[in-house]
Amino acid sequence: MDIKTYDIVFHNRSSTSFGLKVLFPFNPLSPTPNKQMQTIPGKSGDWADNNHTYASVETQINAVIHMPKRYSDWEQLKGDIEDWLYGDEDWLRFRRDSDYLYRAQIVTAPVFTPVNFERINATLTFHFQPFKYDADSINWLALPKNGVVINPEPEVVRPDWHINGKGSFLLKVNEIPYEFDDIDGDIYLVGEEGNAYSTDPTKSYLTDDLLNSHLRLANNSTPELLSSGNGINTVSIEPINADSKLNVAEFIPRWRRLI
Repeated sequence: MDIKTYDIVFHNRSSTSFGLKVLFPFNPLSPTPNKQMQTIPGKSGDWADNNHTYASVETQINAVIHMPKRYSDWEQLKGDIEDWLYGDEDWLRFRRDSDYLYRAQIVTAPVFTPVNFERINATLTFHFQPFKYDADSINWLALPKNGVVINPEPEVVRPDWHINGKGSFLLKVNEIPYEFDDIDGDIYLVGEEGNAYSTDPTKSYLTDDLLNSHLRLANNSTPELLSSGNGINTVSIEPINADSKLNVAEFIPRWRRLI
């Protein structure tokens, strides 16, 4: 198989800004199931305590850098690349696999190996979360008018939910009821976390303005969108009383599969 080069997008900036392209193929990403093996006295073999979770993955990715004309020396370019790569976990997109996004961050300093004045080889070590996400499912989407949401990926997800309105509302997901009571403005329910806030979780770091007292969750659990069968889920929302007015109802599904 021939080695090819592709750019990446990380921290909302393309690697082409720095003349950097990663080499494909690289070592495949393979998350490890979080299983704890236990021996049962009197029985042959071991029993696995499987909670269906997976460990993160670290892998080295080789890259080639051709110094852009706006740079006069490697030290300046090296510093700008490090400033771009370092920081918090964020979305990572490979142009070769642009339908999916990864959650990743740099955990080890990049290794730079000069070849000549115009080219340098690099090794980047990324720490990946165990899932990759449908690129079209990471932003707010209006609830479908036909009440049907199809999960196209093999993993069950707990979306984020946003309701704007005044009054009380009943959200049903696969016929399971979830109440949002006495709302006056915005409420955002973070699915993986189970907390509700007054501000958008995609735009701010959530520490204050908890609105959990306005929630009544079935089984004290946030709604799930299933993947079994054909992935069809039913979703609806309606005012609980005549005085309630709903302005916005939307969700972020983050459809995902193992990397």
